[in-house]
Amino acid sequence: MDLTIEVERHKGAWFAPYMKDHICEAEGRATVVFHFHWDDITPEGAAAFCDVFTQQALRWKPRTPEAPRGPRIPIWMELEPDMEPGCAIVVDDRPEYIRYVVRAGLIKQRAADAITRSQSERSPDWVRVPARYVSHLRAV
Repeated sequence: MDLTIEVERHKGAWFAPYMKDHICEAEGRATVVFHFHWDDITPEGAAAFCDVFTQQALRWKPRTPEAPRGPRIPIWMELEPDMEPGCAIVVDDRPEYIRYVVRAGLIKQRAADAITRSQSERSPDWVRVPARYVSHLRAV
């Protein structure tokens, strides 16, 4: 199944960030949309998280319906004021936890806490798959 990740910013009354799945099994595609309030994440932060969540989705797959639920893993975000130039987000993604280190200013702590809490609540329904590396040979 093809998976697309989107990060959206919405104006209006404040709300806690949340995730919403849009699954079309007949077409073999799914989209996960991360919804944030306009004030909680910058446009640069939304783009960076869209990339990070997309890359992370390559490592996590839904458990099959017959598989038992897995453990709930802790997921958290730390906002760091001094990161290497050009570096927005570093992810330590392990089977037993996920830790994001994010350049301060891209996301507010309340949004970081809310979205990682939501991810952690969903973690028993996902399984981490081994990393895959692909090398393409070129004639030299």
